[in-house]
Amino acid sequence: MGLQGTLDTMTVTELFGWLSGKKATGILTFKNADISKILTLEEGLIINAASTDPREYFGQFLINFGLVTEDQLQKAFETQQETKVLIGKILVMTGVVSEEQVHRMLELKIRETTLDVFLWDQGLFEFQDGLLLDDPSIVEVSVDLSDLHNEGVKRRKLHCELRNVIKSNTCCFLCNEQAIPKDLDPRSADGVMTQMAHQGVSAADIILRFHSLDFPILKNLYDLIKRGWLTVADQAQTRLAIEIPEPDVVLPPPEAEASHGGPDQYLLATQNAMRERDFDKAIAILKKGLDEYPYDPDLCEALELAEKGLTDLLKTEMLSDKRVPYLQQDNILQAGSYWTPAQRYILSRIDGHRTLRSIIMVSPLKEVEALKTFHTLIKSNVIGLR
Repeated sequence: MGLQGTLDTMTVTELFGWLSGKKATGILTFKNADISKILTLEEGLIINAASTDPREYFGQFLINFGLVTEDQLQKAFETQQETKVLIGKILVMTGVVSEEQVHRMLELKIRETTLDVFLWDQGLFEFQDGLLLDDPSIVEVSVDLSDLHNEGVKRRKLHCELRNVIKSNTCCFLCNEQAIPKDLDPRSADGVMTQMAHQGVSAADIILRFHSLDFPILKNLYDLIKRGWLTVADQAQTRLAIEIPEPDVVLPPPEAEASHGGPDQYLLATQNAMRERDFDKAIAILKKGLDEYPYDPDLCEALELAEKGLTDLLKTEMLSDKRVPYLQQDNILQAGSYWTPAQRYILSRIDGHRTLRSIIMVSPLKEVEALKTFHTLIKSNVIGLR
């Protein structure tokens, strides 16, 4: 029996409890305005978990846990483009990681991609009973659905607790230097986080630095707060070095037979923007529409098309050859400069050697966001290309 609905009518906890109890086999899909996830279930086990969030790609987990560097992952991507071999196999063949590490990370990927859904309050879900994807890329790794259900309930509770302290990812932190151990390894996760907190960056910056989903980093920051090493700053500074104005969203008058316009009003305005190839404006219109109608499938599909259009446009403009970005001035990331987390991440990866393409390829940002960030920095003469 198939099942579909919204997460405000059937919560993730209730859905996983039902699937776990029947030891389900099938394809479970989740979708919100930004992310889609596809979980493959077989007799109560999750055997694969895919996501459109780049932070949930396999390579990002390897970087997050220090098993590969960005440069090693980039070389593996280049080999994959030539050979079509899976990234994990390439890294094992080249001796960068072991098969045991690959399997451990694949299991962790399934766990984290699934557990992240427990923190969703809005979205669509669909379960196609008995259906299994014929996907040769699925490696024989599985996680018990009932275990994830129990862990997911605990994670959601802890997430509520930490969000009472770290209200949003824009929060910055103050260091209690006396409480931090003098022998703390600066290369450890705690060491890097305290150093970044001392620099005055936000939780969002720290999350990108670790190529991680939100929860694991927020939990670590929360633990540092409970130890007395950090406190949340009274007021997070959000001033940007480069102001990025949002495109004006002007909707056409609604049709007479639909006095409130509805989703069609946003779709009509989007079509006009797309005809003019103003993809930024189309995306802004659709995001506004999804704020009002978060479950509308036509708006979600249109957003994917608009983001693809913008991605293709920017790739044609900037990725036509192996161009190398460089900073127009030294020490641009010094304390006192204010950047968005995406800008800070991109700027920190520019060394005069990495190509623009290679930075984007291993970035934890969505491709369209990375391209837009590069485009803004170039147009603002913060970075150049050669």
